[in-house]
Amino acid sequence: MKKSIDIANLLIMAVAISVPIVITDQYLRFARFPRNNARIMLLSGGRLDSSDSGIRKYTPNSSLRHSAVYGDVIEYSYLFQTDGNGFRVTYECNARDAADNLVAITGDSFTEGQGSNYSWVESIQKQLCDRGYNSINTAVAGFGIEDMKDSLDYAHDKLRAKKAIVAIIPDDIYRFRTPMTSNPKCSMYEPKSKQCGDSVTWWHHPEESTTEDLIAFANSKYDFGILPVLRPLKNAFMSSFKQLIGYSSKVKTKSINRSISAMNSIISRYGAKNVSLIILPTKNDQDLTGSTEDKERRSNDLHEFLNSLHKDVSVKDLRDCPLDERHFFPTDGHPNEKGHKQLGICASI
Repeated sequence: MKKSIDIANLLIMAVAISVPIVITDQYLRFARFPRNNARIMLLSGGRLDSSDSGIRKYTPNSSLRHSAVYGDVIEYSYLFQTDGNGFRVTYECNARDAADNLVAITGDSFTEGQGSNYSWVESIQKQLCDRGYNSINTAVAGFGIEDMKDSLDYAHDKLRAKKAIVAIIPDDIYRFRTPMTSNPKCSMYEPKSKQCGDSVTWWHHPEESTTEDLIAFANSKYDFGILPVLRPLKNAFMSSFKQLIGYSSKVKTKSINRSISAMNSIISRYGAKNVSLIILPTKNDQDLTGSTEDKERRSNDLHEFLNSLHKDVSVKDLRDCPLDERHFFPTDGHPNEKGHKQLGICASI
């Protein structure tokens, strides 16, 4: 009898706990929450992966459309072309003896020009062209220093590039090499994930899409309910726990050391006098987001990275370039077209 009562009590407790959870989950799904601050990335006309060559590249010789949707707002949507190697075309030059005077440029999404019809690097490429140098922009969104090294290795070995320009933001020294793949459903996601959406994902969308179509398509990719509400809390807890046991510090040190090693590999391959490093500003560098402590930490880590480089490497720091909130997208962290043009001016001085 007592055993039956215990089982009944357990069932009552289970129902008492589960019913509010189920009701809350269903309400959040009905209210389509959370959503407003989530970003959905879209790509049409091709893919972005590294499965073929080990280097993250777009579909070669293609016209692609890239869009970012936040809730019911399209932050940006633009078209761009790729060359025969799968990199975005940011400037075209027809200098003579192209095979013997190629300058390879690399970087992350800031240098690729994500979100803009124009990339700041065009000003550098035009200057190079005027001096008789052809150039190729191998920058791709999400690149860390290790990925940049891979793209420059490709440019050196396959395209016979003689000089290299590495453009970074401070955060790039924390990024590990990350392979990407694609499938018929999404243009990019991490292979370690079981499916699209489980990691950083760029979704395929129909090429002929109106603004309303893009928003509706993006909204179909949002994850509503109680789990996505709890996920940030879990991530915050895990982050705090890792900091408490010193794990985050070890990972940071490892990432910086690997970035230093990758940069030194670039210098060894091209020669120190043939390598230039450009440091680009982020919103945090312009005091538009984040904390002073975070800015100082990143600055100190970057100083460690720079001190490891050969003295003959040319370094240009653009973090004092006069950018303000007008030069960045409101929600996204990237420079808008106005920002890219200002960066181009600062880079050319």
